[in-house]
Amino acid sequence: MDTAGVLIAAEHQLSFLNTRKELVTVVVRSFTAVYSRRLRAVKQAWRGSSDKTVLSLTTEMEKPVLQTQPSTLPFFDTAHAFNLLRGIHELRAERKFFDVTLCAEGREFHCHRTVLAAASTYFRAMFTGTLRESVMDRVVLHEVSAELLGLLVDFCYTGRVTVTQDNVDLLLKTADLFQFPSVKEACCAFLEQRLDVSNCLEIQDFAEAYACRELAGSARRFVLKNIMELAKGTDFQRLPWKRLLEFVSEDELCVDKEETVYQIAVRWVKADLQRRLHYWPELLQQVRLPFVRRFFLLAHVESDPLVYLSPTCLRMVNEARSFQSCEYDRHDRPCHRMRPRPSTGLAEILVVVGGCDQDCDELVTVDCYNPQTGQWRYLAEFPDHLGGGYSIAALGNDMYVTGGSDGSRLYDGVWRYKSSVNEWTEASPMLKAREYHSSCVLKGQLYVVASDSTERYDHALDCWEALPAMLHPMDNCSTTACSGRLYAIGSLTSEDTMAIQSYDADANRWVMVNCGQLPPWSFTPKTITLNGLIYFVRDDSAEVDVYNPQKNEWDKISPMTQVHVGGSVAVLGGKLYVSGGYDNTFELSDVVEAYDPAARSWSLAGRLPQPTFWHGSVSIFRQFMPLVSSAFEPGDAPSESNAIRLHRHQRHQALHNLNNNLNQNQDVNPAH
Repeated sequence: MDTAGVLIAAEHQLSFLNTRKELVTVVVRSFTAVYSRRLRAVKQAWRGSSDKTVLSLTTEMEKPVLQTQPSTLPFFDTAHAFNLLRGIHELRAERKFFDVTLCAEGREFHCHRTVLAAASTYFRAMFTGTLRESVMDRVVLHEVSAELLGLLVDFCYTGRVTVTQDNVDLLLKTADLFQFPSVKEACCAFLEQRLDVSNCLEIQDFAEAYACRELAGSARRFVLKNIMELAKGTDFQRLPWKRLLEFVSEDELCVDKEETVYQIAVRWVKADLQRRLHYWPELLQQVRLPFVRRFFLLAHVESDPLVYLSPTCLRMVNEARSFQSCEYDRHDRPCHRMRPRPSTGLAEILVVVGGCDQDCDELVTVDCYNPQTGQWRYLAEFPDHLGGGYSIAALGNDMYVTGGSDGSRLYDGVWRYKSSVNEWTEASPMLKAREYHSSCVLKGQLYVVASDSTERYDHALDCWEALPAMLHPMDNCSTTACSGRLYAIGSLTSEDTMAIQSYDADANRWVMVNCGQLPPWSFTPKTITLNGLIYFVRDDSAEVDVYNPQKNEWDKISPMTQVHVGGSVAVLGGKLYVSGGYDNTFELSDVVEAYDPAARSWSLAGRLPQPTFWHGSVSIFRQFMPLVSSAFEPGDAPSESNAIRLHRHQRHQALHNLNNNLNQNQDVNPAH
């Protein structure tokens, strides 16, 4: 074969090889594509099937081998509900399979019973029950307008409805009547977004009338938050009595100071004095008069004929004066009027003074805990060496630290913490230096009780007075005031016996308390008074005993979550607070737990800034920054920035008629 022939043969062979290579490539790619699809299908079936398919691959052929086949392939079409709804809507547009006609105001709406019954329990009861409408081809509805019925019928087929300012109230009423809860919720959301001072009162009434709880709650919270702006308008003066009482009673009423609440209440009463005067005493009971400034109490409250002509009102003024002079014991006789509103910035706080840390080093720090915020803050440090064996008591909003020792000498000094200026000052020293004594407040005066003597401090005169000693000396006694008497509990000196003695300030004498068999205390318990009961918190046990002086009865409450050896006890916000000390594992604890008498249970209230023992704790009121800054000044009605108007026929006239009905045939005597 010549050279040309050889070249031609080689070219043919090369062409054949290239063609074969391309063919192989195509086959491999096709097989890979088929294999990939089958592999994905197998994996999907394996994930969804209870019968797991084992897949093995051969290295030579790279071909999947199914050892078992899936028995099921669960499938869910996520678009099914939408497609079904669209199909039903198309059938309606094509006017196919109609089996009932709804009529309202002369207009007819051709529908499918199944669709109406599925969308509304109202129609389900109508068409599936024994009502005559269940077999009627044409149903006339008298309770609804044709326009609103059309909206609801369209909603049945599309799941869509447009809420506007013009139709929101009537649409909500109709949705409530025909039981379309999602449409009702949409109307509520629309109204909630448009709450303002011009419509919040009306929306609250409307929401409550149609059982829209979330909307009613939102409107109520809006009213409480904006009460100062609302009260400036004339519409607020037409509020029904019960509604105003509800607002004024709320802790969450947002006012800058309690004087504002008094002004709002007086303004409402004087807007229709003849008809509303008999409501005034009950309304005044909801004003926190103890937190009204003394000048305002004298210049504006006591001097008002509404107050000084009413014996009931005068008793509340006297209560406020007693509280401000520290004679009223808010722990022994708790009352809602002794609870400041958070918005005013005044808060009852727990104050922890001194103690020892983990290294038994003495502390001079003073920390306060605000239960409203759950935060601790530093107060002015104690200016001197606290030492040990001192006692702490709260007199009004001030604290007194008495006595103590440095290990070599006893202290007779008295330090006073003035909460209004956050500073410590020295008061007159006690008549006798002492340590490991007890102090408490009774009828606005500070009492110091030791095993061999008793003395009393008058904060107005800054002087001490000696009183009779206890009938029987008691070591390491603990004291508390309850029901107008002072109670001391301790171990009788030279005897291994516990006893309780009480001091009558009016008779100026001590007596033994015959309270039956005392609980088996190993050590003198810490005592505290809450709501007419004396609580005894043990040092070596989580058990807490309770004594009722009025009934002379003993009881127990649920035990604490842990023991508090060397801890401290105080009353705050109507609850019992026990803090610090050593726990069950003999570790120094920072736990603060609280007992709620209403729930009859203990709960973790917080933690001390550091683990502490042998500290003192009391509760006082302290002023922080108010949450509301503007002052209340009666003026014109607020501008109406929202165009929503609920179709309440003659609302103002109805409210006026309601007040007339409540007050008709009632004669008012200003002297009562």
